[in-house]
Amino acid sequence: MSDLFLDTEVRWNVPFVARRCAESGYDDKTLECIFWVEVFPEAIGNMLQVAGEWAVLALNKAALIKRADAGKMLWHRRRLCGWMVESVWRSVCAVTQWLRPLDEPLRTQFVDTLHLCGRHYFETPGTPIPDIWIETANTTHEILSDVWQHYESVCRSMLLDNEAPTHDDRAAAVRRLYTS
Repeated sequence: MSDLFLDTEVRWNVPFVARRCAESGYDDKTLECIFWVEVFPEAIGNMLQVAGEWAVLALNKAALIKRADAGKMLWHRRRLCGWMVESVWRSVCAVTQWLRPLDEPLRTQFVDTLHLCGRHYFETPGTPIPDIWIETANTTHEILSDVWQHYESVCRSMLLDNEAPTHDDRAAAVRRLYTS
């Protein structure tokens, strides 16, 4: 979950975070509590720095446990800064629902396909597709269209206000992955 607080593009990591949530065995209510009560207060500071961590966040394990034991939300901080991660977290929750019922091989295939779609969607539309993405598109081609039909609205919900007008171009770029 802390990957959502890095000082870099995190929207294409939604499938990987959702996979961990789906595999955790925790129900939705528990995941919501872990995110907002434990991880959010510990990790949001990284997004408030001028130059935050962009690779891996080292969270204070003792602080996480203390918050988990207390079970109290810092509402003022969530009201003030929650908007910074709300849409990405909601997207993780939606994808977690899709991944839970899948067996391991199919879950892996879905995560790879979702990542490919998200990565291509959030990159500049029209940029050439890297060879590694073409490889993934070829191996997941049979589900790419179906996955994108579900994931398109999730990706759209994560667009920033100034990016919203570019949705059609972004979606068309992803569709070209499975129509070409």
